Amino acid sequence: MKMIKYLFLLITTIGFSQVSTEEFSIYFETDSAILTEQSIKNIEARLIVDQTTKITAIALIGYCDDRGSVSYNLQLATNRVQSVINYLKPRFTDNYFQQKIVGEVPLKNRSNIKAQRYRNRRVEISVTYKKTIDIPKAVVTDSIEKYRSYDILKDSLQIGDKLVFNNVIFYPGRHVLRESSFPVMDSIINSLLLHKKYEIEIQGHICCLSPGVYGRDMDTGQWNLSQARAEQVKRFLVKYGVAADRLTTVGKQANFKTGKGDFYDRRVEIHITGIREDD
Repeated sequence: MKMIKYLFLLITTIGFSQVSTEEFSIYFETDSAILTEQSIKNIEARLIVDQTTKITAIALIGYCDDRGSVSYNLQLATNRVQSVINYLKPRFTDNYFQQKIVGEVPLKNRSNIKAQRYRNRRVEISVTYKKTIDIPKAVVTDSIEKYRSYDILKDSLQIGDKLVFNNVIFYPGRHVLRESSFPVMDSIINSLLLHKKYEIEIQGHICCLSPGVYGRDMDTGQWNLSQARAEQVKRFLVKYGVAADRLTTVGKQANFKTGKGDFYDRRVEIHITGIREDD
């Protein structure tokens, strides 16, 4: 069986701080400053950080729709901003908050008035994150490390069968593979090169969050960590010869917990989605 070769990397670390901002809006019912259940979920999703990241500032801008007097709308917008602050205050002191009150937002036109007014009854929130993390710096040496490869697939697999890998390991909060993942990645690659009939879906799963919450990728700042990890595995497979048209990816967030703890929830699964007759 062909053995994939990897450059052995000496890992050193460098420390740095990176500042990023996440902007989003929450919406209110007519004449109300009460946070809805969906608004609370949206806020909570942006407060999830790991031990390398901290929130340094929260900016809020309050708006209303075009109905009501100027003074009424200014007060209502103020109340909406204050509702968010009151919700967050058990976790953040006053110096974290910056606020601006706009009040009434006029209609842009006379079409879709109901939808326009809904979007105008909002508070815009900007959360600033500061990340201090040791980022691995790869130094390529002259040595080549060969990993022992195993055939992990079988000719008898059927559509719907799956393989689960807890030893495809990523750096915390990132989509970057650890070098300790290379042996199993080597086995996956060589098995797919040997069994070319299988089409697969690569599923990324993350731990530690509530179902339905997207994990934040600290490399990009995007809320798509499980998808980014699945795509990173695909890029790795394609780089070493697996045909891209055999591979699809999907991020499953933390929606499918194993019940065995964080280590087992943080995983990659390969699902057989097709079998080609001519291979």
